[in-house]
Amino acid sequence: MPRELSNDPRDRLGVYKRLEEVPLRYRLRQHADVYRGEDVWETFLEEHLFSQYPKDRYRKDTRRAGRLWKNHMADRGRHHALATPEDVDQWCRSLLDQRNIRTVYNHYWVRLERFYDWLVSRSDHPHVYHPFLMAAAEYETAGRIWNAKVEQR
Repeated sequence: MPRELSNDPRDRLGVYKRLEEVPLRYRLRQHADVYRGEDVWETFLEEHLFSQYPKDRYRKDTRRAGRLWKNHMADRGRHHALATPEDVDQWCRSLLDQRNIRTVYNHYWVRLERFYDWLVSRSDHPHVYHPFLMAAAEYETAGRIWNAKVEQR
């Protein structure tokens, strides 16, 4: 029988529940040089996501979410694969300024959360923590979007 997932994002995090708990050597910012010029989002789409979801509309919506995320991260001076929980929460705030919470969850959050799920699961990426889950556990706005997610299940 499959185990029921907890609705609490902290229960889905690994050892590190907050960014402050992550040793400096494991923080994603330490890998900025390796990621410079790499479009990890596009790799994720082509090698993983789009083989599971081939519909044109889904692809278009997903590319839009990725474009907004990459622009947001560039404005913050970071690579799109090296987010902090604060980056995630600020992005959520900006999205909610112009969209309703269901749209933000269904068309933006879920796609980027899946991107970071993929990064954390890959041995060829240094991700030992999940900034989207950390943001949901720590920040009010990201937490509201997380709650919209679990209420939909």
